[in-house]
Amino acid sequence: MRCSKKIVLLAFCSVVLAGCANRPAKTEAEVNYQEDILLKAKNYNGLITMYRSWLKNNDTADSRIKLSRYYYLAGDYKSSLYYLQPLNMKNDVRVSILQAQNMIALGDYGPAIRVTDKMLQQDGNNAEAWNLRGVALALSGKAAEGQQAIDKSRQLFIADDVAINNLAMIAMLDYRYQDAVGLLLPQYLRGKKQSQILHNLVLSLVKVGDRRYAKNIIESENLSNKPDELIDALAAISPRAKGGHK
Repeated sequence: MRCSKKIVLLAFCSVVLAGCANRPAKTEAEVNYQEDILLKAKNYNGLITMYRSWLKNNDTADSRIKLSRYYYLAGDYKSSLYYLQPLNMKNDVRVSILQAQNMIALGDYGPAIRVTDKMLQQDGNNAEAWNLRGVALALSGKAAEGQQAIDKSRQLFIADDVAINNLAMIAMLDYRYQDAVGLLLPQYLRGKKQSQILHNLVLSLVKVGDRRYAKNIIESENLSNKPDELIDALAAISPRAKGGHK
C-alpha cells in the first residue's frame, strides 16, 4: 500500500520518533536528504511538518501527494484526503490510489470501490486497483468478489506479500483461521516480517489454538513484553471490527 475495516487485528502500539528537522529545508536536495533520514526512522510526523513547510512555497502535485501519503501512514486519513482535494481533477493514478486507501481506512467502502472502478476503466490491468477493490469488496461483506479481485491483482504481479496478506484477511473475515495460517506462515518462514503479516499470523495462530507458536513469534519479533497477556487479549477478539489490509 499499500492500502482497514471489518476485522480486528489488534492495534499493536508502535513508537514513532518525535520531532522534525532542525530547520526548514530550502532546496529540493535538502528535502530529499531530510526525507531519507525521517523515513528510515518512520517519523511520519516529522515528514508531515517538513512537507507542510515546503508546500508553502513549492506547491507541486508531487509534493502534495507525498504530504498526503505521510498523513495516511500517520493514520490521519481525513487530512490525507483534504490535501489531495486540489488534485482530484487530475488524471493521476497516485491520487486515486491514495483516495481509495484512505476511504477504506475510514470504512467508506462504496466510494472506494467507485474510485477503483474508475481506475480500472482507464487501465484494466492496474494491479493495485484490483487489490484495493478486492479489499473494499471483502470488507463491505462481499468476500467472494473480494477474493476474485485480489486473485486478479496477483495474476497481474502485485507483490506476493500484499496479495497473500489480503487473502488471509478475507479468510479471517470468514473465520477460516487455519487457511489464514496456511497463507501467512510460509511468508513468515521466508523472512517476510511486515507488521500486517506478523499481526495477522499471530492472531490466526491464537484462534486455531496454537498459543505456543504465537508466543514464540511475539517474543522473537519483540511484539510485546507481556506475550501471555497479549495472547489472552487476542483470544477474546471478535473478527468484525478494524482491519489490517495493505
